[in-house]
Amino acid sequence: MAKPTLDEETAKKVIRQVEFYFSDSNLPRDKFLRNTINESDDGMVSLALICSFSRMRGHLGLGDAKPEDVSEDTVKAVAETLRTSTFLKVSDDGKKVGRVTELAKPEEVIEQSDVRTIAASPLEYDVKLEDVELFFNKYAKVNSVRLPRHVADKRLFSGTALIEFSTEEDAANVLKQILSYAGVELELKPKKDFDDERAKQEEEVEKTRSQVGSNRNNKANARPDYPEGLIVAFKLKRNSSGGSEEQNGTVAPVNNIGGAPKTDGEQDTPQNITEETEQNVSGDVDEGNDKDNVEENEENEEDTTGAENEVQESKGLGEEKSTIADYKDNKDVVLREDLKSIFQKFGTVKFIDFKIGSDSGYVRFEDAGTAQKARAAAVLAEEGGLIVKNFVATLDPVTGDAEREYWNLLRTNQEKHRDNFKSNRGRGGKHNRGGKHFRGKHSRSSDSGSRPNKVQKIAA
Repeated sequence: MAKPTLDEETAKKVIRQVEFYFSDSNLPRDKFLRNTINESDDGMVSLALICSFSRMRGHLGLGDAKPEDVSEDTVKAVAETLRTSTFLKVSDDGKKVGRVTELAKPEEVIEQSDVRTIAASPLEYDVKLEDVELFFNKYAKVNSVRLPRHVADKRLFSGTALIEFSTEEDAANVLKQILSYAGVELELKPKKDFDDERAKQEEEVEKTRSQVGSNRNNKANARPDYPEGLIVAFKLKRNSSGGSEEQNGTVAPVNNIGGAPKTDGEQDTPQNITEETEQNVSGDVDEGNDKDNVEENEENEEDTTGAENEVQESKGLGEEKSTIADYKDNKDVVLREDLKSIFQKFGTVKFIDFKIGSDSGYVRFEDAGTAQKARAAAVLAEEGGLIVKNFVATLDPVTGDAEREYWNLLRTNQEKHRDNFKSNRGRGGKHNRGGKHFRGKHSRSSDSGSRPNKVQKIAA
């Protein structure tokens, strides 16, 4: 009987992913995986457990499988693939995997990693790890990329990427460069400077929270300084008549024109993730150490070495219009214009935060009543949401801390945009690239270029 095997593309992704789990870039910061190794007699980890991590599930097509749900054939196929790695070792029975060499003291490894790491900002809220890796790999070999969360709300990307290079010299050379990403000049600094600034920000956040807590009773009736109830988060799922896949499984994002469509498992690229947060993008280690924490923490940072799809840094309006025309009649591709035509039935739509190929986004209505009408219609609909081409859009309100952070970030980015615009005009438009905004795209409305630097999925 033939041994179960993985196809070539899946095998490459699996090797990259598992090698990253056990790498010096990830393991010292990955409390769960490190504890699992320390608790084992042979320093190895169950392959069924590794296969149940969310990125691995995506590569292997395992859905929401838990370790006990991973089939024996899948474990065997992964084991055979990992036996080709010179960095990993697989047990004789093919059920466990580990490092060939022992990990040095975590604190020493982290210290060595930090001197090879730089911080780069500002980056758009939904920037992809593989895109950052591809960009910096043009200047030096990149070991890994991390996208730390916002100190005030761990659901949000901070706007700064941490890039670890293969050598300290490479990191120092990149720091000397003047680089622009998506039409905006980057601020580059050593990770130590980033850590110092972040520590101060965390102190300020704690002070603010303490003050808010002590004054909460006195300010129970105080009104927020932003309009409430205008923001609605939506998520696209394929209509049951056409299957249950989300949109990302069917169409390539606009900025991947000419490349193969990206699947849901590729949205962040494959690579580093067990200790931070799924769907997030954090370089901050979550101290939880149970399996649920790992599943939550798996999406947040990725070593993007080997990523194949080079994404354009910016795209002209003509090309964007061409893309819209190409997809206008394609029922499997949702455009912002499609969403607007649905949402504006309930009232005035101010802005739709969405990119082709995404499975979620936000709509900002002109008034709270319109937002309520849209949500009510979605809840009452027989399909469980609003029909948009071959998809169903489910709606959730964005409230409380998430709503406040949305407006704070919106205002912050508006100020940054104005400052960048003035600065670029003063330098003869060197980095303005024909009037493009913060996100490197042409404005479609007065809101373009001032979108909050937030992650795509904010729990309401």
